[in-house]
Amino acid sequence: MSETTHTKSGSLPSAVYIIAFIILFTILAVFGDLFIFILGTIGLIVTFAAFYRDNSHDAGHH
Repeated sequence: MSETTHTKSGSLPSAVYIIAFIILFTILAVFGDLFIFILGTIGLIVTFAAFYRDNSHDAGHH
């Protein structure tokens, strides 16, 4: 058996998350009808907010 070492990857800059949000939001606006746009927007906001909340405490305040 070979041992593999896992390194902890660094966090992406917040600009990457903002760009991803804008791209996904634009895809919803262009290809979705009104119902999917509203549900998708709520889903995007909840997903990105939950991710931000979970990773915001990792900033190294210890």
